[in-house]
Amino acid sequence: MSDSTPRKESHAHGLRLVVGAFPDELFTPRRPAPPPPHLVPVLAELSRGTPGTVACRNLRMSPRTYSRRVAELLECLGAQSRFQGGAQAVRRGWLVGACLAGTAEGG
Repeated sequence: MSDSTPRKESHAHGLRLVVGAFPDELFTPRRPAPPPPHLVPVLAELSRGTPGTVACRNLRMSPRTYSRRVAELLECLGAQSRFQGGAQAVRRGWLVGACLAGTAEGG
């Protein structure tokens, strides 16, 4: 029994050393990075539920470019569908401010 006491103390001491070796910023939650600026208008159109053809017109881009930007946005969010993308954008706080400002006037 006396053999296990020193081992526990040294184990606890080693644990303190390991935990103390990490900077505090590793344990504080970080704000997620904002969306890439060129994807913010696409996110805003998606958040409004704007049909793709109308979104293309609003953003003055071709349907192919719009489709690529939506795919890029979903990749940034780690989503496999637009619904998942919307959920991830909300979790990251991306659907606040400018994106939602336009939705207040529409409904």
